[in-house]
Amino acid sequence: MKKTLRLCTALVLCILFCLTCALGTGSDADSTAHADKLYALHLFRGTGTNEDGSPIYSLDRTPTRLQGLIMMIRFLGEEEEALSSPIDSPFTDVSGEGEAYVSYAYRRGVTKGTSSSTFTPGATLSANAYLAFLLRAMGYSEADGDYTWGNIVSFAASLGILTDSDAASMEANGLNRGDMVDLSYHALTCPMKGGEITLAQFLLEKGVFTAEEGRNAGVLPGGVQAALPAMPWEPPADAESTIDYEKKSVHTSEGLVTAHVLTVNTKNPKVRVKTALVDNQLGHTASFTKIVQNSGGAVAAVNGNFFNSYSKFQAPIGHVMSDGVFLYGNSGLSSIGFTNDGTIYVGRPAVFTRLTSGDNEWSVYEINTPEQDDNASVLYTPAYGEQVIMTNGGWALTADEGTITEFYSVSAGAAIKIPPQGYVVYMGGGYSSASYFHIPQKGSPISMEYYLRVADEEGFVLDDVRQMVSGAPRLVKDGELVTTLENGFTESRFTTASSSRTAIGVNSDGKLLLISVPAGATIQQMRELALAAGCVDAFNLDGGASSAMYYKGSYLTVPSRELTVTLQVFVDE
Repeated sequence: MKKTLRLCTALVLCILFCLTCALGTGSDADSTAHADKLYALHLFRGTGTNEDGSPIYSLDRTPTRLQGLIMMIRFLGEEEEALSSPIDSPFTDVSGEGEAYVSYAYRRGVTKGTSSSTFTPGATLSANAYLAFLLRAMGYSEADGDYTWGNIVSFAASLGILTDSDAASMEANGLNRGDMVDLSYHALTCPMKGGEITLAQFLLEKGVFTAEEGRNAGVLPGGVQAALPAMPWEPPADAESTIDYEKKSVHTSEGLVTAHVLTVNTKNPKVRVKTALVDNQLGHTASFTKIVQNSGGAVAAVNGNFFNSYSKFQAPIGHVMSDGVFLYGNSGLSSIGFTNDGTIYVGRPAVFTRLTSGDNEWSVYEINTPEQDDNASVLYTPAYGEQVIMTNGGWALTADEGTITEFYSVSAGAAIKIPPQGYVVYMGGGYSSASYFHIPQKGSPISMEYYLRVADEEGFVLDDVRQMVSGAPRLVKDGELVTTLENGFTESRFTTASSSRTAIGVNSDGKLLLISVPAGATIQQMRELALAAGCVDAFNLDGGASSAMYYKGSYLTVPSRELTVTLQVFVDE
């Protein structure tokens, strides 16, 4: 959908709400209705209860600083955290339940006292002070220059929280609890900083209320799918689409899940996809921020393969190909490959390497994997490092600039130098003792090519593939959910546990989909999400502390550990 249409739709929604949300007297029927809705959304309590158990709102009373602060914490979606956190603040004039709120807000840095030791909880709350509370909950900050104390009312009005007449009424009559309720209700339908979602949708994601409660209260028009577009990116007018962003919420069989979804038109000649390995060296890691900064202008990026993050050698799992060269080759997982013309293949390619010297051929089973056994053959390239330490006895073939330079027996512990313009091949004793094995001849020319040991059942071919990453479990295949699990990915942390996750897939138009769920999802939720996003084929990439997504200047999902493999998208001018 074009940017103009999306922005107009969002603007119309906000205007429709604002036209029906002019502030009343603070205690009229509209304010009471707003209080009822906020009460149903668990955002407003009242001052007591009537004999029938209904809440007493006291809307004509003047609100206090403490009441305004409590409302802000609720609108941050952090009331439970506040009430369960240890009480530790310098203020001596706050007691009871209010002490927990004030202490939490002080430690969080969203409020200050009236002096070094007092908060003055019973002081009258001004309209400007409450607007500041609301704007902070929406992500806006005076310190960041979003507004000033002098223009706070006009800034809030520009978002749709109030009108000029509302401001004049409050200036003349002062703020009462009804006005506070009205301002709060209006803010729910206005955009958070960045324009990604409304405040109501943010609180929905935080679990403050359900989607049904939000719709019943009128703060989720059209359901949860009506999120405002985040950071819309408009392709050049004379080109096809390049990258489209959507923040998508889907009701799955295991509950609501919300994801960042990037749809990449790899067929557009301006679009390039690249698999990147930190320093082009296995085992090297860097922060996601540094990776993006050093990418050379990536418009989007996500984390790639699972990797052995707790091992000394932090090797990837699955295939990693960059610019036509396999940096790591370990068959068995789902892979996605990209050609220079934007064709995308998804399958489970069993990749071998063929070495040819004269009439002799040798098949190499893996690339840069650390495991060696008697029946193994492993290719070691400069991406592995300057040398490879043998973990098992066998034979080593060394080739440099297309010529066999050495072939000799090796023992466990031997250090074999990897030529900068060549490679080393480990051959186990069982492999080299086969009757069909030909002894490599030193000084002979040798060539190398990748091939598929068996044809891939999904039609994955290596022809012209230049970039590749792998992952598991498979989520969607041929437009259907996949519930089988790959070996090594049956633990609960990969399946039933809810965790931050990244997925990759392709839709029926042949476009790439990159999906990130920073708030967490189960694998079943990821299956249903990928299908709902339009994937006909999709699989899970690394997740948890490795989950990462960057898009056009914003880090939408930030990993808590350093990464090694990323998939990056570039759009050439």
